[in-house]
Amino acid sequence: MKLMRRKNLFKKILSVFMGCLLLFMATSYVVSEKVEAASPYGQLKVVGNQLCDSRGQAVQLKGMSSHGLQWYGHYMNRDSINYMKNTWGANVVRAAMYTEEKGYMSNPSYMKSKTKEIVEAAIEAGIYVIIDWHILSDGNPNTHREQAKAFFEEMARSYGHYPNVIYEICNEPNGVSWSGDIKPYAEYIIPAIRAIDPDNIIIVGTSTWSQDVDIAANNPLSFSNIMYACHFYSGTHTQWLRDKIDTALSKGIAVFISEWGTSDASGDGGPFLSEAQVWIDYMNARKLSWCNWSLCDKNEVSAALRGGASTSGGWTDANLSESGKFVSRNMRTEIIPTPIITPTPKPITPTPTPKPEDPKPTPTPNPNQKISVSYQENNWDTGATVSITITNNSSTAINGWVLEWDYPSGQEVTNMWNASYTISGSTVTAGSLSYNENIPANGGTVTFGFNISHSGNNQKPRAFTLNGTICDIK
Repeated sequence: MKLMRRKNLFKKILSVFMGCLLLFMATSYVVSEKVEAASPYGQLKVVGNQLCDSRGQAVQLKGMSSHGLQWYGHYMNRDSINYMKNTWGANVVRAAMYTEEKGYMSNPSYMKSKTKEIVEAAIEAGIYVIIDWHILSDGNPNTHREQAKAFFEEMARSYGHYPNVIYEICNEPNGVSWSGDIKPYAEYIIPAIRAIDPDNIIIVGTSTWSQDVDIAANNPLSFSNIMYACHFYSGTHTQWLRDKIDTALSKGIAVFISEWGTSDASGDGGPFLSEAQVWIDYMNARKLSWCNWSLCDKNEVSAALRGGASTSGGWTDANLSESGKFVSRNMRTEIIPTPIITPTPKPITPTPTPKPEDPKPTPTPNPNQKISVSYQENNWDTGATVSITITNNSSTAINGWVLEWDYPSGQEVTNMWNASYTISGSTVTAGSLSYNENIPANGGTVTFGFNISHSGNNQKPRAFTLNGTICDIK
């Protein structure tokens, strides 16, 4: 009898256990479905030098960064995040969790709690969120390396199963080098995150307050789904920093503008809206994602809100600073992202045969190699990022240029920067823009870049002509 009772008891326990297991599995399935549906582009990934959605199409995130959570964290909350999403079109926010300056090292409990509040509000709103380990006065990210590791492990365990989450592991390293300090730090922190969260995007800061993305591009990290931070303020950073970004892109790394402002680098002065518009156009053309500094009512130019503005959204123009009005009106994102890679190249349309009465000009020989072209590419699968540098070795400056070449194997240009372009059949024609039309004599150079797709056979062009003159290929 006792044996029978034990068997019955065991059956009951097993039945309850199986019921709980089935309930857990069903709940897990529902949560998984909700998680997948909660983000506008699904699971983000890096393809070549572009941030892409789950289908491999290039996307651009636009939104606001908080100011320091220890000072102005109350402006980043469920209500304000929903307002920015629904009214401004924001699809990302950034929680700037300072480490020093009375931040995490002084009050880890509050700073962690506020960060989690923002992360959960963004997930609930169905947008992306950057968890920013905001180093500043502690310029070397290794200063608090162990605390960073523990923090990001906790964040990954709590939120790594949501595609909404992006990790920014060191905001603005300064006074240190990429190879000697920042890269070794990243190589310590990233595996800790990846052991828990294998695929969400990780942003890595670069040297000189996250300006030297070109230096990082010379010695990139070997992990997948990595982006490199570049920060600018339109009153301080102009074309020279855009050139550094273009250099980085041409070498195949992906860049995220995780902080920028309309002021000078101090956060005050200006606003410099004309240069900010140049930056906006530049970021849109390259689909560079960005977060603007900052959502607060601090008495400085870069603050988006005027003093005393509500902490819960509902802002009118009267509540917005000049910067806030400018940024909010430039935040609206296209609903349908533009593909970056076309899996199957389009059929090549034959170039029409010139009519006898209107022959195509014969290129001018270049026996002294006075114009040379360097063609460098970084390949991946069925695509590549290409950088072209034109060098003028003649004694006469070139004022306005058109470079032409043919692709022999069906390659297709998908986007281009620092040049305009047209395509006719297999012929690509790239032309100068207003800011780079002059190539100085005696070694002056101009560089532009682009992405291409191909069917697996990626031959380099055999010849280039610049303004009708045959170029030497370096």
